[in-house]
Amino acid sequence: MKAGDKVKCPHCGEDTLVKEKNLMDGWKPLGKVLACAICGEKLGDMATAAADAGSSSSALDFLKALLQAEEEAAPAIDLHDVEKRFCKDCVHFVPHPFINRCGLHDRPSDPMGDCPRFTPKVKE
Repeated sequence: MKAGDKVKCPHCGEDTLVKEKNLMDGWKPLGKVLACAICGEKLGDMATAAADAGSSSSALDFLKALLQAEEEAAPAIDLHDVEKRFCKDCVHFVPHPFINRCGLHDRPSDPMGDCPRFTPKVKE
């Protein structure tokens, strides 16, 4: 059972939708439960709903079975310091809410731009 499912409520006996409800102790949240949209009574816990959802096959598993293929590992991206030469990481970059400037050239600067005179900021 998950939020949005149609069920027959055991408390009020009506056909209803399941909704997610926050449990509160004053202003402190205690957790979430699944509740009847009509009477508001508790139908189940979110932990059991998550476990039920995890036991069913996912769309990725279905697609792998359909294509009879194995999942490939995600590519690893390794950026070297030479490749990370953005103006926002330069010691001469002057951030401002309205217009960012380059202190070296005294002109507007794009934070994601690059410059041949890039000098990296000192990391603390």
